[in-house]
Order: sequence, then C-alpha cells, then structure tokens
Amino acid sequence: MQIIVIGCGKVGSSLARQLVSIGHDVVIIESDSKLMSQADDIDCIKITGIPIDRDVLKQAGIQTADVVCAVTQNDNINIMTAQIAKDVFNVKQIITRIFNPVSKEAFDEFGLNTICSTELTVDAFLREIEGEQDTEVHQLYGAPIVYTTVPIDKMIIGDSVCDLSTDTGKLVFGVIRNGKMHLAIPGLKIQTGDLLVLADIQ
Repeated sequence: MQIIVIGCGKVGSSLARQLVSIGHDVVIIESDSKLMSQADDIDCIKITGIPIDRDVLKQAGIQTADVVCAVTQNDNINIMTAQIAKDVFNVKQIITRIFNPVSKEAFDEFGLNTICSTELTVDAFLREIEGEQDTEVHQLYGAPIVYTTVPIDKMIIGDSVCDLSTDTGKLVFGVIRNGKMHLAIPGLKIQTGDLLVLADIQ
C-alpha cells in the first residue's frame, strides 16, 4: 500500500521503518530537518515541509494514498492534517495519533480514527493498516494473550500454515475457515477466504 507518515519523531520514524520492512511504499513528511535525520536509514521518500500545506501533501502523493498516519507530537497538526486528508483528498484510511489524551474528545467529534500514544505503541498502527482486529484476550499463566485476525494475502494461498511467520514477531496460531477455528498443525494449508489468527503477549 501507499502510506504517508506525517511526523518523523520516534513514533513516525519507527512506524515508517517497519512499514517499509514489510513491503509498503512509504512517504514521510516532516517540517523539522533535524527530526527527518532519524529516517536517514529508511528506504523511502522523505519530504521536508509543513504537513498541512496542500502542495506538500500533493507532492507526497496524497491523491493516490491508501493510508495517512498523522503521528506528530502536536495534536493540532495531527487533527488539521487528518481533516485535510479526509475532507479534501478523500483518503480512505486515516489514523491519527493523540499525544495528549485530553484531546481525544475533539478528535472523536471529527469522526477521526485515533490512537493514543501514551497507551498504545507502533504495533497498534500496524494492526490498523494491515486490517488486524483484536478478537480475544485470555490470561495464560499470568500473561494476557491477545488473539487477532488478519485477512490473508493471495500470494500465500496453498502455503502450509506452519511455515508462515510474521514480521512483527506474532505467532501464527491458526486460521478461521467458514467460521470455525483450525489450529496451525502440519498439513493445514491456506485456502481462499481464510483469516489468519495471530497470538501475542500484551
């Protein structure tokens, strides 16, 4: 997917780096050239400019972007960028970081999909982008295990579930097929319509 990351602080640079590593086309927009230097090792397009400037957004390819992630430390910049992406450029998926949890109500009023950085991590953005959904949380020997589902990529149809791995370190636990859970056992192969079930310690 074509993804624009607004902000190149610790969250923005980490998010961009992981998105590139799993094969997405990433563009970073950052107004501070010093912060942008944190992305020197990332193989993606980098634009130094004000993210609420429509010309800067057009330069980043927002007209064809699949996802915009606004992750600066400035809630005002995040909300303005998200509103422009949503109302002007009709970006289908916009994920907005809330730096100050007190701002959540304002973001909710605009109908924006938000993630509070004081409570969640980069993995939450990745789950949103990849279409993962938290489905179950169970306690196992004192540790909360989060089970999530994710749609399969057509490229892995026919592959053995046991041979699959994730770039985020999550365990491929099994598949949901026709509404039923199948554990990842030898011989189980991916079929059209399956959902992967991933497991991780919260």
